[in-house]
Amino acid sequence: MTLHCNFTVSNRCNVNGINNGVIIIPVILGFSSVVLIAIVVWKTCKMKQERERAPIILLQDKSEPRKQLENDYGLKTNTTERILAAIDPSLKRWEIPPENLTGNLEYMQSGSYGPIYKANILTTDGAGEVKAVFKSLHDNASAKEMLDFLDLLKFHIEVCNHESIVKLLGCRTERLPLHLLLEYVSGGCLLHSLWQLRETEARSGGVVLNLTEKSVYSIAKQVACGLDYLTTKHRLIHGDVAARNILIYEDLTVKLTGLSLAFDVYKSGTLSSYKAAQVPIKWLAPERVIKRPITEKSDTWSFGILIYEIVTLGSPPYPEFQPLEIFPKLQRNYRMPKPSNSSTALYDLMKHCWQWKPYDRPSWSQLINKLDSLMNNADGVKLLQIADDLDLNQYKQAAGVF
Repeated sequence: MTLHCNFTVSNRCNVNGINNGVIIIPVILGFSSVVLIAIVVWKTCKMKQERERAPIILLQDKSEPRKQLENDYGLKTNTTERILAAIDPSLKRWEIPPENLTGNLEYMQSGSYGPIYKANILTTDGAGEVKAVFKSLHDNASAKEMLDFLDLLKFHIEVCNHESIVKLLGCRTERLPLHLLLEYVSGGCLLHSLWQLRETEARSGGVVLNLTEKSVYSIAKQVACGLDYLTTKHRLIHGDVAARNILIYEDLTVKLTGLSLAFDVYKSGTLSSYKAAQVPIKWLAPERVIKRPITEKSDTWSFGILIYEIVTLGSPPYPEFQPLEIFPKLQRNYRMPKPSNSSTALYDLMKHCWQWKPYDRPSWSQLINKLDSLMNNADGVKLLQIADDLDLNQYKQAAGVF
């Protein structure tokens, strides 16, 4: 009798256990499936939102017809004087009076619109005397070039309002030649400063910039903040992120320049295939090489190349390969090896920027946070050094810059 009861109880427990298992296991599996689906949906929606917020720049083979521009402004019969008279009155507050020029214009170089000078001016905001860069429109400019130059001025007023981007100081538009006045960055081009640092160390043991691993993170963060501003505030891409388009002060404050592609996108929302192709291929993301739509993640790839330039003191990317050899190697998952001056953490950051798929690359906010975190533990004492010089002709050939 006792044995029978024990058997009955045991049998009932087993049956209840099986019944409970039959109920609980499907519930757990169902709940897990719901959670998994929710995560997938959330990630999909987040990616969709990021794509919708991200600027997508389409390439176009033909530029905007000049005839339409002429019709818009009535340029068929207009004279230069009428164009100047039609300038937006809001630009007047940026006008620098001739008497605020405190010295002679000093020629620097030839620019895409005309000669570029530097000179001291008195600012209209009462800040005192500062050195400014004068971008000039050449004397024989066409009506279209005048309008483009005035659009460039508006671009600087509306867009270039970030501490990591070269800022507008004023303009001179009441008479020819037209001038656009930008802040003067005393240290000059970052790429040239890197070369000078390398050259000085190799020859005399001295330094021009105190460049450490911590400095690399600081410079990179400033650039990332400027690029994040262009993307989030104005839905623009830079399009040519490279050391040659960064200006630097002696205290390692840097400013983005070389915004001609961003200016083109600002005007029309598209980018000329011809102008886009002028960026050297070694700085281009894969999608740009094959002429796919451009996003800010295309700039992210170039940002990784910029970090490589800084940590190698201005070495050309992929120094052992010719420009046309790069894309097939990238397709086979080749990436540049870790530079000798680079920490593993910094190199991992570069490789993250060089993910093949654009949306696998980090966002600017992610990069800024990562750079902040890494900078806290970076070496701020040991100076970066390279023991050899760079021949300019060899650099141009290796970098594909002519």
